[in-house]
Amino acid sequence: MYVEISANDYHVLHPRPVYLIVSRSREGRLNVMPASWVSPVYDDPFLIAISVWSGSLTHDYISETGELTVNILSEKHAELAYKLGTESGRDVDKFKKYGLKPYPSKTILTPGLEGVLGFIECVVKDKLPVGESTLFICESKAIHVAKDFYEKYGWNLSKTSLLLHGAGKSFTVTGRLIRVPK
Repeated sequence: MYVEISANDYHVLHPRPVYLIVSRSREGRLNVMPASWVSPVYDDPFLIAISVWSGSLTHDYISETGELTVNILSEKHAELAYKLGTESGRDVDKFKKYGLKPYPSKTILTPGLEGVLGFIECVVKDKLPVGESTLFICESKAIHVAKDFYEKYGWNLSKTSLLLHGAGKSFTVTGRLIRVPK
């Protein structure tokens, strides 16, 4: 038996992976925000859709420079992801406050973060206004992964877990890999 819930209850699609989006102003100031509304949308070239609230500093920086990095998190980043989402980069230098260390990118000026599972260097190819947000369509220009945790077709979930966001302060992690027979 099913029950009907609100047609606007987006939590039905959660938990979702949560990432840290690093953006940079034209002057080189860095900002970081957590985002779980991130999805691959095409594979060649690898395109990623990222929904960002139009009133955020991250939105301003991405609009200014046309680039960002998508940083992939493990369970050790849960508290950090939550805290980064509770304040604005307009009010505080999040890199300084949380001791974040930039990791140089290869093809863009916006860095990734040290200590994450990996990061994707992205340039904006298109954007679409959606309600109070903008859906940025970004092309991957380079991908960096922690060599001990990544294999040919993805993350080795026996060695690491990916952080997923449920709602508010609730997070979960990937637990086991299920392989279906041929």
